[in-house]
Amino acid sequence: MRSTKLPSWSESLLGLRPVAPPPHAFRVDGHAVEYTGFERRGDALALLRAERVELDPATFAEGLLGGPAREPAGLQGRVAELVQRLDGGVREASLVLPDAWMRLAFSDVADLPTAAQERDDVLRWKLKRLVPFRVEELRLAAVEVEPLPGQSADEPHRLLLGFAVEALLGQLETAFQAAGVRIGRITSESLALLSALGAGGALADGSPAGGAMTAVTLVADGGYTLVFSHRGMPVLHRYKGFAGNLPDASRTGFVSRDLRLTRTFLEDSLPGVAVERVVVSAPPGAGEPWLDWLSDSLAAPAELLGRRDLPPLEVAASAIDWDRLAPLVGAVSQEVAA
Repeated sequence: MRSTKLPSWSESLLGLRPVAPPPHAFRVDGHAVEYTGFERRGDALALLRAERVELDPATFAEGLLGGPAREPAGLQGRVAELVQRLDGGVREASLVLPDAWMRLAFSDVADLPTAAQERDDVLRWKLKRLVPFRVEELRLAAVEVEPLPGQSADEPHRLLLGFAVEALLGQLETAFQAAGVRIGRITSESLALLSALGAGGALADGSPAGGAMTAVTLVADGGYTLVFSHRGMPVLHRYKGFAGNLPDASRTGFVSRDLRLTRTFLEDSLPGVAVERVVVSAPPGAGEPWLDWLSDSLAAPAELLGRRDLPPLEVAASAIDWDRLAPLVGAVSQEVAA
C-alpha cells in the first residue's frame, strides 16, 4: 500500500496503522459501554473477560452522525464504573464505535501538501464535496488504498476517509482518560469486523490483476453497512440508515434496490472482479432475510458470520453472539508486521 505520509493519528482513527494494539477493546453505542479483554496464546486469542454497563437511552444527542453526551459527567461516571470492575488492569485500549457514528468515504487526490494544516484543508475540502455534514465539526482521518482501474491520472491516489463528530470523540476520550485508560485506536464496527475476517483468513484474496471480492454486511437496528473487500482492503463502503420505523415489507424493496445499484457500480468500477462470498453479521434471528436478499442481488452465496470466520479463539461460553464479539476481536487483531 502506498503511503501518503499522513500523520499517525490519521491511521489511528481508521484502525489501519501497522502497530500491535493492546489486547483490550471497548465498544460504546447508544445502549451501553462494553469491555472485552483477551490474551494472546500463540496463534490464538483467549477471551478472558467481558463486562458491560447500560446507558440511559438519552445519554447521547441524536443526529445523523450521533451526537455528544447531553451530560458528560454522567457518561464519565458510567465509564468509570466499568473500568473499576477491571481492577486497574487496563491502561491502553482500542475503541469501537457504531458505523452510524463513524462514517467512511473514498476520494481521489493528486498529491497532498506536506504541511499539516494545508493537508487538513485539502482533505476537508474533498470531504465537503462528498457528505452533507459540517466538516468543520468533524475529526477527519485518511489513509491511501488501492486505486480503482481507470482512475484519473490527474488524481492517481485513492483515499479512504474516516470522519466522526469531534465533540463526541473528545468526550469519549476524556471519559476513558479520567478513568485511567488511554484510547489509542478508534475504529468503526465494520472496519473492525473486516480486520477480524482478514485475521481469520475469511476474505477472498484476489490477485492484483483481478481475483475475487468478499462482501461483508453488518446489520444493525437503525441500518446496515455493506463493505466490499479486495485483496484485504475495502474498495467500497456503504452505510444506509433506515428512515423512521421502516416496515418489513418496505425494507425488502429498499434493500434490494440499493444492492442492485451497488452491484452495477462494482461491475462498472471493477470489471472482471467478482463477488465470491458474502458474510452477514446480524443479531440473533435477524440475519436470515439478508441471506436471500444478498444472494439474489449479488449473485454470490451468503452465509451468517460464525466462529469459523474469525482467528483462532479460546472462548469458554457456549453461547456467543458473534455479531457483538467479532468487531472486538478485530479491534485487537489488527497487528501488522512492520
